[in-house]
Amino acid sequence: MVRVCTLSLLAALSLLASSYSMTMARAERQHVLQQQQHNGSTNGIQSIDNETICSMNTSGDQTCYPRIFVATKEFQIIQPGQDIPPGLHVQIDMTTGERRARLMDEADADAKALAIVPDKEDEDKSQLPPPSHPGMGLAHNTKMQEYIDRLVSTAHALPDRTQTDSLLQVLGELEDLVHETRHAEQLLRDPGAVSAFLRLSDPSASSMSWPSTVRRLSSMVLGASVQNNHKLQDIAFRANAIPSLLRAMSVDSDLRTAGKHIFALSALVRGHAGALVQFADRGGLRLLRDLNPMAAAVNDDNEYEARRLDLRIVRFIEDLFNPEFNPEVPRDAASLVAQNAATWCNTLAVRLIDSLEDVEAERGAGAAASKYVRRSAHARALQSLRAGYPATCVTSAEFKHWLQDEIARVPKSGDESAEEYRQALTELDY
Repeated sequence: MVRVCTLSLLAALSLLASSYSMTMARAERQHVLQQQQHNGSTNGIQSIDNETICSMNTSGDQTCYPRIFVATKEFQIIQPGQDIPPGLHVQIDMTTGERRARLMDEADADAKALAIVPDKEDEDKSQLPPPSHPGMGLAHNTKMQEYIDRLVSTAHALPDRTQTDSLLQVLGELEDLVHETRHAEQLLRDPGAVSAFLRLSDPSASSMSWPSTVRRLSSMVLGASVQNNHKLQDIAFRANAIPSLLRAMSVDSDLRTAGKHIFALSALVRGHAGALVQFADRGGLRLLRDLNPMAAAVNDDNEYEARRLDLRIVRFIEDLFNPEFNPEVPRDAASLVAQNAATWCNTLAVRLIDSLEDVEAERGAGAAASKYVRRSAHARALQSLRAGYPATCVTSAEFKHWLQDEIARVPKSGDESAEEYRQALTELDY
């Protein structure tokens, strides 16, 4: 019950932050438009009315679009001057500056704080120290250090009920705090913090493993601490976080906890060339391929977690093979990833056909919709690999025949998830 309240608070804070960002963006845009109009230039962006914006591209063509970005379950480009509603999953190409967004799904549940990715100006502001208030800054840092000390000391103790309760309380507090950059830096710059997280997350790290609740929360906090922060990624990378998390994921039998290990790995690898090289070199792509969550589901509860893990793996794979997320990957690393593209194309095709049972066999409309969501994710990931690696990602004639039959089989019922699945299949068929 306590954790649910904490997540609800995080979601509320994310919503408030996103609303604030949208309000500030709107005010800033209006100021820029007024200033440009005063100077006799709008640089191609004109405010037509309260609902519409028109933008002039470099070729002189004018495009008009809604003032407020309209999100779907697919990533779409955010046009110049558009307001971004709260609660979206936003991606930024660090090379071109292009921004894309889509609706959040269950695979994004652990990344609420990333629902709106801040602009560079906001990132710079997040690095500033807190407002000076007599005694407040020192007291807060001291409390943070107390949590860090308890984390490090308890991680090397033998697991028991008292230690477990203490760790859950500490990890819960840290989970709330590390979404602020200054707290994440204070945490990971402590010499014993990363090794403590890795020891807690890995069920094989000692003779007695910590409960799954501790393991998953430990990986969750580590991932939240390093995401989108290259300096902190470096600290965790040098502390051998990649091999440790791969080992933990390979031996952890709890599906939900394995998903948190993948979340931490994704946060470490994204945008960090060295981590990506090590991940591929240590067999990370092969390990993800060998994981078959749906085969491990033995009851209804496990099936729910298996669907979530299956989605998380596919999302992670799609990101790994997307050069936008790792723009500075060395040539040898890019070659290593490309070699795995053919294997993963075949793996995704096989899972799309075989490892996902017929939608009609699912119990209830909600379960059927969930199946369509997962199948759509597999199809989109396969299309992404085929577009990025056309020489190595070649689908078989049998798969093409299945694809055409599957498009004809999906009912034209007006169901949104079914229509999105049909669209993903159609794009894959081209």
